[in-house]
Amino acid sequence: MYATRSMRRIAVVALAIGLAACSNDSTSPSGSISGTFTLRSVNGSSLPYTFSSGFTVTSEVLTLRNDGSYSNDSQYSDGSVTTEEGFWSSVNGSITFNDQTDGYSYQGSLSGNVLTEIFQGETDTYQRE
Repeated sequence: MYATRSMRRIAVVALAIGLAACSNDSTSPSGSISGTFTLRSVNGSSLPYTFSSGFTVTSEVLTLRNDGSYSNDSQYSDGSVTTEEGFWSSVNGSITFNDQTDGYSYQGSLSGNVLTEIFQGETDTYQRE
């Protein structure tokens, strides 16, 4: 009987440790990543930034929500505004963005309060508000 009780305790402890380990390497959003980020630079150049297409972005705000959704609102020099909506997930500081507006998937990372996105050779750097 003592051996059975000990085995149960060992099994419960092992399960608890396993669950704790899973929570540290989760693909679900983490509250520490969620927040509002403002675009500071594109390819190392401060805003406003003019793309090869001729559009000049004057401001951009990326909002990562706790439910795993995000929105990215961009304003351009001609007064136009675009919004990208999608979902994000994170594993070990690497962030995957799944853009539901245009159907793209791209990567990012968070280091302290600086979020970096890389998409089609472009590097966007955001600062947490």
